[in-house]
Amino acid sequence: MGWKNILLFGSVNGGLMAILMILNVISSVTDDVDFALAMLSFLAVILIPPLSLKRAKPNEVSLVHLIPVSFLTFIIPVFGAVFGGPDMGPEWLVLIPIAAVGGAFWSLPFVGWSIYKGRYQDVGPGDKRMTESE
Repeated sequence: MGWKNILLFGSVNGGLMAILMILNVISSVTDDVDFALAMLSFLAVILIPPLSLKRAKPNEVSLVHLIPVSFLTFIIPVFGAVFGGPDMGPEWLVLIPIAAVGGAFWSLPFVGWSIYKGRYQDVGPGDKRMTESE
């Protein structure tokens, strides 16, 4: 998977997570229920976007990338903004680009690994690719 796809799917993952979290807050799932159901709803917000992206683009998406990015994006930009946010209003739509940027940010280590892995692969004797020593 190329670095552009990693950033793109990390951003889409974050945006979908923000949309699900907004729906979670609008529906008041976490207000009047017990702790276990609230945690299950948060886990669903975390896991539905990567699994749906994997189902939509099975050859272009890696769950090894998307699930850690999903957990980190939920903890820092999404849950932090929801926890400190005002009552439900149009300002909640700002959460979507914040989460998309957060997903791209947490994808950066995977981008670095993809670039490193692509640049320093072993080149066989029949390969026409250039290495840094040539």
